Amino acid sequence: MIRIHDLTKAYPKARDGRGSPVTAVDRVCLTIDRGEVFTLLGPNGAGKTTLVKILSTLILPTSGTATVNGHDILTQPTRVRASIGFSPGGERSFYFRLTGRQNLEFFGALQGLRPPLLHQRISEVLDQLGLEEEADKRFMKYSSGMRRRLGIARALLTDPPVLLLDEPTASVDPASARHIREHIRELKAQGRTILLTTHNMDEAERISDRIGILNKGRLIAVDTPANLRGILHQCRLRLAVRNWGEDPPRFIGALRSISGVAAVYEGNPSLEVIMTQKEFVTSEVVRLIVEHGVEVESITTCEPSLEDIFLTLTGGETSRV
Repeated sequence: MIRIHDLTKAYPKARDGRGSPVTAVDRVCLTIDRGEVFTLLGPNGAGKTTLVKILSTLILPTSGTATVNGHDILTQPTRVRASIGFSPGGERSFYFRLTGRQNLEFFGALQGLRPPLLHQRISEVLDQLGLEEEADKRFMKYSSGMRRRLGIARALLTDPPVLLLDEPTASVDPASARHIREHIRELKAQGRTILLTTHNMDEAERISDRIGILNKGRLIAVDTPANLRGILHQCRLRLAVRNWGEDPPRFIGALRSISGVAAVYEGNPSLEVIMTQKEFVTSEVVRLIVEHGVEVESITTCEPSLEDIFLTLTGGETSRV
């Protein structure tokens, strides 16, 4: 459904001649299948929005190309635009003094929808996004969550097979974010292909079939959430210690000598063991607890999070783009 090949967007030096050229998207190659929810994950400035704007034909790439629904973004931009619904991240794409319904009427007319089909589609998308009771309120009075939902409603006006959603839950309250995520799942169930961007790692894991980690314009990893967690090959064993026994340093030293222990972090009254061999290390830790007379209140195993994976892959750095 979406095919991206060596897509690059580079910006030259500023007009005053100062600074260096900036590569916002750097030779990205990616395939997104029909009916898939694919999330671009990365910090602010990683190149996510630039990539989505290229796919929506709002900006041209420096090199490379892509097809959306079988149409080339460079040679068939009109057909690409007819195949997509785009919800940009910014609120300035709406007219603040118009009502939600009036905004949809305006943008729907721009996309070639005519009455009575336009009014029918507006009623349908307002109902789908739970905005029918707020449709005749001015956009300036909408909450952040309502504005995001109206953006998705606008993207759905032409009933497109492909949706591009740029940070659809940014700056919204938890209830609104949940509502938006639930609707994204419903759109997937309808067979739509959805590409969304976010820097919210928990959100990416909840709704994505696959995730691409973008950093400094480069796509550095693509896989399912479960497989991405497996990249790290580490998990944490956390101990809440009640009594350290007679010789705490000897106990800590014994933990560090276990094969498969990457690190041991001491706290009071907690202890964290980073391990690469979960089952073996866990059994050895329990054995040493008994042997050294250490009393613990609880033992908790924590699998690596997407945040752990992201920081490992990027070296903990954020993008300059």
